[in-house]
Order: sequence, then structure tokens, then C-alpha cells
Amino acid sequence: MAWTRLPYCSPYRLVWAMLRAPRTPAQQVHHAYAWFIWRSRGWSQYFVITMLCFAWPAVFLVMAVLYTLRIGPAVARATGKSVPRQLGEQLWLAVRHSIAPDSYYVFELFRPERLRNAADYLQRYELKGGFNNLAHYHSVRMAGRNSSWTLKDKEAFHRACAPEGVATPAVLAAMEPDGSFRMVGERAFGLPRAEIFVKPAQGKGGRGCERWQFVDGAYLGPGGARRDAQALLAHLRAMALRRGRMLVQECLHNHPRLMDLGGNLMSLRITTCRNERGLAEVTNAVLKMSLVPGSSVDNFHQGGAGCRVDIATGEVGPAFDSWRKNPCVRHATHPATGARIAGRILPCWPETVAMVAKCANLFPDRTMIGFDVAITDRGPVIIEANVQQSAENVQRTHELPVGQQRLGVLLGWNAAQALATRPPAILKWFGPFKLWNGRRFGLRANGGILIDQRRVEAVLVTLVLVIGALLTMHG
Repeated sequence: MAWTRLPYCSPYRLVWAMLRAPRTPAQQVHHAYAWFIWRSRGWSQYFVITMLCFAWPAVFLVMAVLYTLRIGPAVARATGKSVPRQLGEQLWLAVRHSIAPDSYYVFELFRPERLRNAADYLQRYELKGGFNNLAHYHSVRMAGRNSSWTLKDKEAFHRACAPEGVATPAVLAAMEPDGSFRMVGERAFGLPRAEIFVKPAQGKGGRGCERWQFVDGAYLGPGGARRDAQALLAHLRAMALRRGRMLVQECLHNHPRLMDLGGNLMSLRITTCRNERGLAEVTNAVLKMSLVPGSSVDNFHQGGAGCRVDIATGEVGPAFDSWRKNPCVRHATHPATGARIAGRILPCWPETVAMVAKCANLFPDRTMIGFDVAITDRGPVIIEANVQQSAENVQRTHELPVGQQRLGVLLGWNAAQALATRPPAILKWFGPFKLWNGRRFGLRANGGILIDQRRVEAVLVTLVLVIGALLTMHG
């Protein structure tokens, strides 16, 4: 399904990006995204964008207030830049470069050296559902195959990689949505009496993942839960009913030289992009980790920290803390263990880069792939592949916009090639209605109500778009 994040884009970029020939890699991607939007839904798109032009100022105001109230004071204390000035810069960035208020804080554009390079930053909405789909339509036609489902489904990905010598986590069993439990391979029926990792077969963002340890005849899981085999199977059936097929995988462990950074498994997000010779090139790597003792969350959008990794040497940079909770904070050492982060050389690095490039070349119909890779006690293991890769963690941790990196050059080149493709008119919005679908507004805990900020945004932005549409129709 071709979902675009158009509601999060300033509509003015869709006009400005088409008014002049692109000269830089970032402009090539901006131009390709605008072209993709104008061509993918036909004449109905003109009305949608007109409506969005009227609604966008209110959308911006809602987002700016939500993020600035929460993050602005901390930034002001760290940088000396006042909250009103932060709001003024956000307004200028939204109108001139279509950069949303949350990206202002993600990319730390309140820093003068980054603000000067604002034109070269690539936005999440431009890549996820935009450039990625456009490039995919082109490469599928050229390669004559479509591996999208194989890459999205972790069990299918494991089956594709194993014969080629690409290490992936062993899939031990699967729980189907209809409640049937099946073993994978030549194994005795039932849950393994060992440490296991459970995850959705087609999940993303680390949601729905759980680690269960086998201790004294029972399984110990998140939050101190203790279940016997039958109770854990019932738990997996309930999860499969909500999330789809659940996989039971072997539990991976960090390489011994990484254990001082925490016992929970760390992973790298390694980006590959098709180059001018038609081969997958490894362009960027970010080491993800949790800075909180006992937490297994290392995902960038769930509060995990990230460090740039030099592709040539495997040297790690400082850890960028959560942009929501701890903006402007870098860690040269791990705050919980005291272990050195910045300057560390990752083990097995040449083998890791070679394995990722080999894996990416198994799927010639994909232009850019983000691989989650663990460096374990048995070497590098590719956990999963992400076909809708964005560049937020790369731009935040590398302190340089993608438009000024090798990745930007390759994206711009691929964008120019893909412009010859006319995408099918099946584009749909990933916006407030999609985000709101199936969610409850609050969760009760200890007698109180916890409000998820994303849900608040969904409600407010939905209301703004509806009001904008009514004003447009009655104007």
C-alpha cells in the first residue's frame, strides 16, 4: 500500500520544489517528492493541496505549541536561545523548507551551524511513503521482481537469507492469528526450554517485542511476569490476535566486547543505497542503545540513544540522548555503566559491513534499505530489514544533513532515474486518521490517566484539517 505522509508536509514546498531545476542532491529529492505527489492521485490532488494550504497554518501552530512547550525550555537553558525565538525559527523553517516543529528539535536546528544547512535536510515524510515508493516503482520495473513482502516478513526474510550464508536470528516457532501454533524446522513441539525472543512477523519500531528467560521451569518476561509454558502460549495467542502472526526466535546476546554497555541486546541501523553501478553500497551506520538500566528499548522513536559509526573504521561517536526527554545531551560514556562510548571501535566491523552489502544485493529491486544488525557472540547477525527507511537518526547523530553526505548523492541520483516512472494512482494518506485508527485515548494506571502525545496530536490535527476543509468549502 502506498501511504504518503502528505498532511505533515508544508504544501508550499510542493509548489516551490517544482519552480526551478534541482541543482543539489537534496533539491533532487525535494523535486522528486513534489512530482510524486502531484502525479500520484490525479486532479483530486489539486483540491487536497488547496485545502491543506488553508489548514496548514493551524496545523503548524498546534504542532509548534505541543513540542515547544515540552522541549523549548530545556533548549533555552542549554543554548541561551529563547522560546519565542525558537518559535520564530520554526515558522521560518516550516514556510521556507517545509520542516515541521518536531524535526526542528530532532535535527537540533536551533544550533546556528545546523540552521545554516536547513535546505539540505531530508524529511521523514519525503522518504517514507514518498521517495521510497517512487524509487521502488522504478526499480521493480527494472529488476522484474518485487521483494517487498520478503523483506517485511521476518520469517520469509530468514528463509531468503539462510541459503546465501547471511546470518539472521533462527525462527523456532510461530503463532498464527487463528491461534494455531507451529514449529519451524526439525524441532520438538512446544516452546523451547530456553531464553526466547518474541516479535510480530511484520512489526516495526520495536513494538510488540518481548524477551522471555527460562528459569526454574518457568518463563520470566517484561515487568517481572512469570508464566508456565501453557500460560505463555495463551499470551502469544492473545498477541497474535491483536498484531498478527508472532514469531518465537532465538535470543541473541551482545559480543563480549560490548557487554560493558549493558546486558540487553544492542543493534545497529545500517543503511544501504543502490549506487551508480547498480550495486548496494553501505553508506551510514548508527549504533542504537538504551541508556536506562534494565530497559531493552533502543529504538530512536521510543527514547533510545543513537551514535554515529564511521563506515570505514567502525569507530563510534558520542551517544545522542532522547530528543524529547533530554535534548542537547551527549554521552561520551554510558551514564549507567560508565563504559566508554565515543572512540570505541566495534568488533567484527569489516565482516558486518560485508554481510550487510551482500544481503542488500540479494534484493536488487530495492533502492534503499535500513538493516537492523546485532554484533553478537557468534558474529554479525541481521535482525531485520526496513523497506521504508527514513534518515532522521542518520542526520541527528552524524550532525550533517543527508543532502551533504554520500547517501544524499545516491538518493539524488536515484531520484533523477525514477522520475521517468509514472506511479500508479493508488496513493493514500498516512495522516491523523491513520494514526488515530484503533487507538484508545488514554490508559489508566495507578488511578490516573496517561495521555500519549501522539494521540493528542492526532486529535488536534484531525480537528484542524476538518475545520480547514469546512472553511475552504464555505469560503
